[in-house]
Amino acid sequence: MALPPGTTDEAFLREVDEEYRRDQAMHILRNYGRWILGAVVLALIAFGGWLYWQHYNTQKAGTQGEQFDAAMRLVEESKADKALPELDRIAAGSGEGYAAMARIAQGNLLLQKNDAKGAAAKFAEVANNAKFEQPYRDLALIRQTVAEYDSLKPQVVIDRLKGLT
Repeated sequence: MALPPGTTDEAFLREVDEEYRRDQAMHILRNYGRWILGAVVLALIAFGGWLYWQHYNTQKAGTQGEQFDAAMRLVEESKADKALPELDRIAAGSGEGYAAMARIAQGNLLLQKNDAKGAAAKFAEVANNAKFEQPYRDLALIRQTVAEYDSLKPQVVIDRLKGLT
């Protein structure tokens, strides 16, 4: 039995359309295939580099955290004289977070030794450093104000802490 003329035309047009699309895809692949492959490889290399950087930063933060924890254990054991150089080393060589925490801890230890000027200087290092996160700077500003409270005029205290209210 013969097919009506309309169905064979549709099948023929569909086959021509598929062949035309296949030919266009091959043309694009021939002309831009190397560029597309290069972009994919470059994207994979960039993604791998980003993953490595994340892993490196996590390992570095873990090491810094262990060093900070060891210094804080010395403080807990009432060995502040041994803890101060460790905290100084952490403050000099660590990332922003641990460096800020180490300087604040140094300031707290100096306050315990009744060295208000030295403590205020450590707190001021954090409070005036824009590379540290805002919560660290705010805490250091409060601690600096506490350390210098007896020598400051009331208006200076108000002006200094106005931004925190």
